[in-house]
Amino acid sequence: MSKLVVSYGIEPKDMVREALAAIGAASTINSKDKIGIKPNLVVDQPAALGATTSVKVVAGIIEYLQSAGCHNIIVLESSSIGHSTARAFSVCGYDKLAAQYGVELVNLKKDKTATVTTADLNIAVCRTALELDYLINVPVLKAHCQTDLTCALKNLKGCIPDREKRRFHSLGLHRPIAALNKAIQTNLVVVDGMCGDLTFEEGGNPVPMNRIIVGFDP
Repeated sequence: MSKLVVSYGIEPKDMVREALAAIGAASTINSKDKIGIKPNLVVDQPAALGATTSVKVVAGIIEYLQSAGCHNIIVLESSSIGHSTARAFSVCGYDKLAAQYGVELVNLKKDKTATVTTADLNIAVCRTALELDYLINVPVLKAHCQTDLTCALKNLKGCIPDREKRRFHSLGLHRPIAALNKAIQTNLVVVDGMCGDLTFEEGGNPVPMNRIIVGFDP
């Protein structure tokens, strides 16, 4: 299913709900599914600086899911090495989001792991990510110093422990990221293209793009 829906505007929650409805996302989800939403909270910076997923985008996803009868929802993330996921949840507004919508925040830095073998690589993956019924990947559209682009594929790197993140860099990122995307199934992608840094993955030079991109194939 390679269809993409692109929504342009300045109201992320409305744009997300409309795009998900247009692509028929609800028809692919069972209301009893354990649903995981994986934003990009690589650092503890507000989304306006271009590095992290806007909490308004995730709020739009949650509102869409809950209106479709889905209530078993978690938000899961592990920030980059040297950065606190708990602080990122707080600074980026996810603590308030969790309280408002009754969803759980899962800090994957504290999660147990399981080894998955794919593409001739053994990869330690956070168990919570593997135990989901449905994964919604919510990356930021932005640049990266090593891979040029970081979006849906690389965002799954937040589902592995820090020791594995280090090893991925030693392996050159491209091959292990491809393998990781075979190890973890993404069911739906909602790209936050509202504001991204087009020069560096940790933000600081934000560029407003005012778009949301939704599809099923990362």
